[in-house]
Amino acid sequence: MTIEDELKETIIKKSGSVNKFAQSIGLPTSTVATIFLRGVNKTNVNTIIKICQALHISADELANGKITYLTDIDRPVIQIEKLTDENKARLVAYYQALLDTQGDDL
Repeated sequence: MTIEDELKETIIKKSGSVNKFAQSIGLPTSTVATIFLRGVNKTNVNTIIKICQALHISADELANGKITYLTDIDRPVIQIEKLTDENKARLVAYYQALLDTQGDDL
């Protein structure tokens, strides 16, 4: 299976169809469909970035022929039950401070 086939499958899983996906991100269906024919690496970088952002996948990894969800590589996994009470309190304080300083922007 080519990366283009995997991308198409990912889009269909997310949106039900290429057409619905394209509409949801403001691109013509023909632009998205052309990627499957011409190839990911022959597509405008802005188009690829827009698609990757909508799918939450890495554009770098896509260019290398792999679909990697950003949640898989960018989000640290914290197992709350394994934290000490002190570290739980620090974590809560950190997020509270973050909300207090950026709350207006959220």
